[in-house]
Amino acid sequence: MTVGSGVDLIEIDRFEREAARRGDALIEELFSERERAWCRRRRRPAEGHAMLYAAKEGLFKALGTGKVGRMAWHDVELAWPEGAAAPAMTLAGVTAEAAASMGVAGVHVAVAATRAHAVAWVVLEGERQQAQGGRSGDAIRL
Repeated sequence: MTVGSGVDLIEIDRFEREAARRGDALIEELFSERERAWCRRRRRPAEGHAMLYAAKEGLFKALGTGKVGRMAWHDVELAWPEGAAAPAMTLAGVTAEAAASMGVAGVHVAVAATRAHAVAWVVLEGERQQAQGGRSGDAIRL
């Protein structure tokens, strides 16, 4: 059962300009070291940053909250498991608590990019069984 969905579209050049203006501080605020390393390996790192940002925004929209309160960008991490076409999303902290309170048992993420835009769509799947974690600081692997 779907309990939430969110989509985000971002102009890659606009994101790249903001990152150039704010420097490494913006990239470090938004992305984990693993995410930053994944972007650095890409031919167009800004495209990777934009896709990851869109996925995180899509998640916050799917939760129905936007990024509020103590939710942090680092509460959400995306990684591509070996051989996977789509990323896996890991939630932690307050963001994981919000998802657990909605009964989220799974997260499905799709990302894509053109030369100009990055897009992400996030679907939150309802409980099949009780999700792991739920306490502040615990991670929910979805």
